[in-house]
Amino acid sequence: MKIKELDLHGLDHAWAKKVVISWAKENIPPYKIITGNSALMQNIVREALGNKYTINYESYHNLGALIVTAR
Repeated sequence: MKIKELDLHGLDHAWAKKVVISWAKENIPPYKIITGNSALMQNIVREALGNKYTINYESYHNLGALIVTAR
């Protein structure tokens, strides 16, 4: 089963936070959030999701995607 993906490439940082919050309200984990290699975008995702979820890198080969799972 393929998990849902949210791709944040090309989004303004302020807008990306709003998109992530909305996405989290409408989708049940697990899902993937593609951030690219931007540490700032990854921090925005972590801040937007707060402590509600477990967030890990997809793999050490792909640091540009975060996998979000339920706590």
